Amino acid sequence: MTNTLNLNNNDYIYLCDYNQLINSNIEELFIQHRGNANIITQEVPINEEILKNRIKKLPQLIFEVSANCNLRCKYCIYNNNYLNQRELTPLNMSFETAKKGMDYLYSIIKDRKDKSLSLSFYGGEPMLNFKLIQDIFEYGKILFVGWNLFYNMTSNLTLLNDSILEFIVKNNIAVMVSLDGDKENHNSKRVFINGNGTFDTVIKNLEKIKTYNEDYFKRKISFSTVFSFDLSLQKLSHFFNTYELIKSMRMRFSAVSTFDTTYYDVYPFKKDEFQMDFKEVFLQIKEKILKQEELSGFEASVFNSFKQIGDALNGRAYNTLGGSCLFDSRLYIDAEGRFHACEKINNKFPFGNVETGFDYDKMITIINDYIRTVKEVCSNCNLKFLCTKCFASFCGDGEFKINPDFCKSQRQMIVSNLESYIKCKEEKIV
Repeated sequence: MTNTLNLNNNDYIYLCDYNQLINSNIEELFIQHRGNANIITQEVPINEEILKNRIKKLPQLIFEVSANCNLRCKYCIYNNNYLNQRELTPLNMSFETAKKGMDYLYSIIKDRKDKSLSLSFYGGEPMLNFKLIQDIFEYGKILFVGWNLFYNMTSNLTLLNDSILEFIVKNNIAVMVSLDGDKENHNSKRVFINGNGTFDTVIKNLEKIKTYNEDYFKRKISFSTVFSFDLSLQKLSHFFNTYELIKSMRMRFSAVSTFDTTYYDVYPFKKDEFQMDFKEVFLQIKEKILKQEELSGFEASVFNSFKQIGDALNGRAYNTLGGSCLFDSRLYIDAEGRFHACEKINNKFPFGNVETGFDYDKMITIINDYIRTVKEVCSNCNLKFLCTKCFASFCGDGEFKINPDFCKSQRQMIVSNLESYIKCKEEKIV
């Protein structure tokens, strides 16, 4: 019996065994035609040699410049509202630690053909330790002679001053700025340690950057917006669509997680109200596309979230890692010098440090433990080919564990995106 998921008032179905979205009235004909051409599940070969070859192609090195922050955002994952996440500490990374990490990675990748690498600064708030960013930049020029180095950071932008501004503009350092919409929305969650809102400071500093160098502002400033379901999505959309300073800027949009957290115990929301909000925002986006009007950065980010699901459909192969990497998409060095798969995974799965290098046996163990968990829990899921799970989704206190709330959240998001994708396909806007 074919595993199916009914969608859009039963007009369409998702055939899970084939990873195909079709009109429901041709299901029998489709299955007769396709026969047993189900998705091929591919095992991922893992050994030290494979990992070494993959890591040689690593495109990004991320430094936890500071484990501290001058803000206390109410949804921040680095507080006691979230299980199994690292916490903010007063620790700053030293240049000695950063240098050892750079030296070690360079020794691995120095002979590769692609002489490009992104160096990223993360926190906490990286501008709390800006001297280190300057030192890393200068050392990068010495170590990576002849390479194309790209620098970027994620910042709340409240600590920007004239010397920092001059440095980031002069050296073309991209900054992703945390901004959560209009003043009321932003200030309700993104606050200083004393509880005061940060909106005015962020906007003032954005205007300062634009005045200083408008070309840099347009090329190198982007936005990270976190949406809390207890707030108005339409209000957030209106702000980003009409606020002249930023409406055409690139942005990344994400929502506060609903699993492994007590956050929504404090800030409850009504699911029906959010769904109505989203439908209105989606309708506005669709109408603008049909009228061939330019989307704002916010609208483009939302539109791409369900447009991309079309890219995930029709794939004929699926590997047991799902959406996770083989530690080859980025390397995260925390303030103490330990290596992690990325900035999203918690600190319970390190695989070496700047003193001893990579622990390949530990890396293999982490990957195999994750694959075993995915096989045990996800094998019979009818949305496994569309799920965005990765290491960070399942990392617990030193072991991988799948939270049913994560699966529920993914299912709701995938079904919603499939239905939005259908509407876009019907109106020929994707």
